Amino acid sequence: MTTRTTLAAVDAGSNAIRVVIAEWTAAGLNRIEAERVPVRLGHGAFTRGVLDNDTIDAAVAAFQHFRAAFDRHAVTRYRAVATSAVRTADNRDVLLHRLAHEAGIELDIIDGDEEARLIRKAVTHAFASRPPPRCVLDLGGGSLEVNLYDPARARWRSCSAPIGTVRLLETMGLDGAIAEDGAGMVRRYVATLLQSVMPPIRDLGIAAACGGNAEALARIFPGDGESGSAMPGFELAALERGLPELLALSVDGRMERYGVRRDRAEVLGVAALVLATVGRQLGITRFLAPGVGIREAVLLELAEAIDEAPGQSDSEKDKAVVTAARAFASRVDHDTSHGEQVRRLARALFAQLRDLHQLPEHLGVVLEVAALLHDVGEVVHTRGHHKHSEYMIRWGRIPGLADPDRELVATLARGHRKSASEAKRVIAESTLPKDQRGAARRLLALLRLADGIDSGHRQRFDGVVASRAGNAVVLDLVTAAERGGAIDVEELLRKRDLFEEEFGCTLQVTFGRPVLPAAPERPEPPRPDGGSSARSLGQRLR
Repeated sequence: MTTRTTLAAVDAGSNAIRVVIAEWTAAGLNRIEAERVPVRLGHGAFTRGVLDNDTIDAAVAAFQHFRAAFDRHAVTRYRAVATSAVRTADNRDVLLHRLAHEAGIELDIIDGDEEARLIRKAVTHAFASRPPPRCVLDLGGGSLEVNLYDPARARWRSCSAPIGTVRLLETMGLDGAIAEDGAGMVRRYVATLLQSVMPPIRDLGIAAACGGNAEALARIFPGDGESGSAMPGFELAALERGLPELLALSVDGRMERYGVRRDRAEVLGVAALVLATVGRQLGITRFLAPGVGIREAVLLELAEAIDEAPGQSDSEKDKAVVTAARAFASRVDHDTSHGEQVRRLARALFAQLRDLHQLPEHLGVVLEVAALLHDVGEVVHTRGHHKHSEYMIRWGRIPGLADPDRELVATLARGHRKSASEAKRVIAESTLPKDQRGAARRLLALLRLADGIDSGHRQRFDGVVASRAGNAVVLDLVTAAERGGAIDVEELLRKRDLFEEEFGCTLQVTFGRPVLPAAPERPEPPRPDGGSSARSLGQRLR
């Protein structure tokens, strides 16, 4: 890659809004501008459930400033995300509308699970060639995200809890010095919530702590850091020793004593109490502050999405995109056994029913990628995983997948569940151009049918042969003998609704066995009628 691309990421948190602009070259990401604007979106959001007008005005002004920076640096790709405060506010649509029309920036609201995933990605990248700690924390103004690595299953698990500095500051009235009863209230609240959402864990030892408060505490209580590393950090014991003084100071006193901004001084005492309690609950003795956050992860994913392989043939590009989709699934610890089976079935249906769907050939690879990744959102949560799949595909790293195709794959993943009417609604409400929605419905009909055929994720069928028979499409499903047994045809065709509606035909299913090569030392004798006893691939069993 010889060209340069300028990227930008905005993190609209509950205590401040941060922007970073970076240049993406063959050498990697090079930060060229970063700014933190002290707009507290969480003010009032956690107590009254709304963003007040002054806060919205300040946020719009900040985003207009960001847009000017985007234009100055010729930003070609950006992503802006909002977290807990905007999620909570009933009037969030007012903010989103004004940002889009007055600043020209679209703001995405992400959930706690996505916050946790992005933080984990940023921390993993920050630790480069060595594994990150088993525990990754992100303490923000509205929530606390916890990532824990499970060595037995070799995968991460995450949770998000409503433990945020601004949230606790305003709901518990903890502005200024924090008395002993207030400190006890915070500790009990945090401990109770952690026990309800976290498995019983002890002796984690080291944790990575993200967020401006963790970075400030690392400067206030500097430790030796991790052995052999210059990464800043602080010991739980040092934090506990310094807590009485920190809590006893007023906001002005903290500003003077620790050299922090007012908005940081206001929440620093609450943050110290939260981290101290989390440390005690999870057996953390040392916190490392890698100095990264959601914005760094967003930048990484924007960079990773850039097509890095120009000059390839169409066939090579198709293979590269499917390979990139597999790599993406592997990176997020998604088991693609079912996805691969659905991909094979969907691709066969696409090839054999060309005269029916009449879709351009290049959409075949789009269907393959959608089939591979339609369930990828299960790594976030099984419930509602189609929504998580849509989100992860739209913003994840799948090099070579152009933006229009990326949007199409994300939409297909979102629509693979529930009824045909719901699937069509997803497409109708998507950002796909109207002239592409018909193709999207046909692709989704094929995807849903292939997904249904692999009912129970058992990879029962070795292949499918689709043929036209009048007003019906007949599917010959080929299964090996060892995968036999009773087959529920209705279960296999449970997702046929969109297919039959879209193509105006009915579906029928028959079953066959694959052709087995004859052993060379025992050739089959010819039959009197000149035929063969070998059953053809698509022969139907009566």
